[in-house]
Order: sequence, then structure tokens, then C-alpha cells
Amino acid sequence: MNIIDFLTAAYLGVRGNLTRAVLTMLMVMIGVGSVITLVAVGNGATKQVTDQVAALGASSIEVQPGWSETAPSQLTFEDADAIRDSSVAPAVDEVAPTVIGQTKALVDRTSANLTVVGTTKPYFAIKNSKLSSGRFLTADDLGHAVAVLDATAEQALTPGRSAVGSTVIAGATPFTVVGVVEEPAGAARLGLTYGGTLYAPIDTVQGRITGFGPLSGIVVSARTPNAVNDAMAQITAVLSARGGASSPPPTFISPDDIRSALGGASESLSDMLAGVAAISLAVAGIGVTNVMLLSVRERTREIGVRKALGARRPWIAGQFLVESTIVSTAGGALGVLLALLITRFDINGVAPLIDLPTVLLAAGISVGMGVVFGTYPAVRAAGLQPVQALRSGT
Repeated sequence: MNIIDFLTAAYLGVRGNLTRAVLTMLMVMIGVGSVITLVAVGNGATKQVTDQVAALGASSIEVQPGWSETAPSQLTFEDADAIRDSSVAPAVDEVAPTVIGQTKALVDRTSANLTVVGTTKPYFAIKNSKLSSGRFLTADDLGHAVAVLDATAEQALTPGRSAVGSTVIAGATPFTVVGVVEEPAGAARLGLTYGGTLYAPIDTVQGRITGFGPLSGIVVSARTPNAVNDAMAQITAVLSARGGASSPPPTFISPDDIRSALGGASESLSDMLAGVAAISLAVAGIGVTNVMLLSVRERTREIGVRKALGARRPWIAGQFLVESTIVSTAGGALGVLLALLITRFDINGVAPLIDLPTVLLAAGISVGMGVVFGTYPAVRAAGLQPVQALRSGT
């Protein structure tokens, strides 16, 4: 009995029990489609997190003072200048010292509590900020009472209109708003927004709001995203050399830290979704076994007749094994098509991302299901005795 004979016999067997075969295909289709779709959702969520973190500045690094009980450290303008020196920190590109405070701001009769960030021109490029209207701070703004608001502060202080050109009273100082920056894409979803912010020249903020003293931090950009770790190592070396051996190392916040923290949650979600999909696939496999066992039981007389006419055990087993493989393979192909259709649309705000290895794995599993879950029914059919089978079929 050659492969053509096996396929012909399997085809006739499937056609003779078409309704059952279709239901089995549907089970496999749902299982395979679930695997591909849920893994694609997990991949899409991970990519979404990565893109949103990159929108905050893929090469940005926040340098904050280190801390220890014996020797608390401080950051100064001199530290920022030392980091900016390309001879000792070649991986560093732009540097922007910052001071941060809180104040109540007022425009006409509308007030809001704002975070005030005193900084310099490079800050906005480092943070990959996008203008909504107006302009960023420039080097010529140092010493002047001008400000840039974020979108949240604009909405709070001048609802329904542009804040550019308005006068904001902050810390008893009138600031002229020269620009508004957009909220970074996905910042709210990442939980990285903390209310409205007013950006102003660092010397103006120190002189009129926070007072002169150490910096709150230094915002730095690496020359490339791949140079972030090198830049942090060089900054640590520079600050350690300036502060002495007893000085604690600085604390860093980089996109990699945020990505790692959020990426862990995304990976857990992906694993959970994959687990749920695997369960549905296992249920589909059990369904294949159940259907094939039922098929063997209903076709006992057919098996007895074939054995009486000289059919060998491998031939009987092969026929049922090929049948289960055909049914599960067809169901797997339909499952792939179903997943390709579903993943064309966003799911709960996430754009699914299908990768070829997952599709190939799911398709391979559907073929394997026919072999693995069809083996026991096939062996059972081959083991029937001709006389017993003929009696059972009457």
C-alpha cells in the first residue's frame, strides 16, 4: 500500500464523516488562531512600550546625585562642564543642568500648581521634545523671564486657547510664554506624566524661585542609543574623580531602565497570553483524539472487513493517522488565515505584530497534533481483531 493509497483512503474516510471532520477542523483552527493572535498581541505590546520609551529620548540619561549616609553628594555647574568635556567623556553629546521646584502659577484668574524646571537650550533636544506652538528656549534667553509650558500646563492655565504670548505669574515673577511642547507620545500610558510643567532659563529659576544651590540633576544625551552604557560609565568616572574616593557614585535613569521595568511586565503579559493560547491548542488536540476514537468505534465493521480481506495493521493505522493529520493540517491552515485576518485590526489599543517563526511554529504544531493525537486512535484501530470487529459492527 503506497502513499497514494493512504491518501485516497484517508480522503474517503474524511468525506464519509464530513460533519465531524469540519467540527474537528474548527477546534484546531481556533487553537492555532489563538496562539498566533495572542502572541502577536504580546509582541505588539512590547513594541509599543519600546516605541513610547524611545519617544522620550532614546539616548537621554538623567544624572542624579548619589547618596550615602556618610557622604551625600551634590551636583554642580562645574560637574556639568566636566561631563561636557569630550576628552574625558567622548560618548556624551549634549549636557543640560537642571533645577526643579514647585510653584503656583497664575494666568489672569486661572491658577494651577506647576513643576518648574530650570534648564538650558539642549534640554529639549535631549528629551526629544516636540513643539506644539511657539519656540524652545535659546541661549539668548538666559537671564530673562521667559518660559515654555507643556500641553498639560497650557490646558490648565489657558483652556481653549494658545498660551504663547501669555504672561504667567510663577513665584511672584511674570514669565512670558514663548512656546508650548507636546506631551511625549505614550507618556500617559507609561505613567510618566505628573502634571503641568513650566520650563525656564536655569539662572532665572534659581534667582527667583528655587534659590541658588546645587543642581537637581544633569540631563545628558549619549552620541548614539548604543553608547548609553559607555556614557554612564564615563560620567561616573568624571564625577568620581571630581568628588574623591569617598564620593558615592551618581544615580542614573535611562531609557533602558524604563524599558526594562516596563518590558518585564510586557514579557509577563506575553507569556500569560501564550500560555492561554497553548491551553486552547491542547484542548483542540484532545478533541482530535476524541473524534478519531469515535470514528474508529463507528467504523469497526469497515476495519474488520478490510482486515478479513488481508489489510495489515500498519495499513489500518496509517489510514487513520493520515486522516487525523489531514484534518488537523487543514484546521491549522484555516487558523493561520483567521489570525492573519484578526491581526489586521488593533486589539484593545494594541497593534498586533505577527512574526514568521510564530506562524511556522503554530502551523507545525497543527501538523504534529494530527500525528501525536491521532496515534492512539490509529493504533487502537489497527489492534482490532477481524472477527471481533465484524461482530461489533453488526
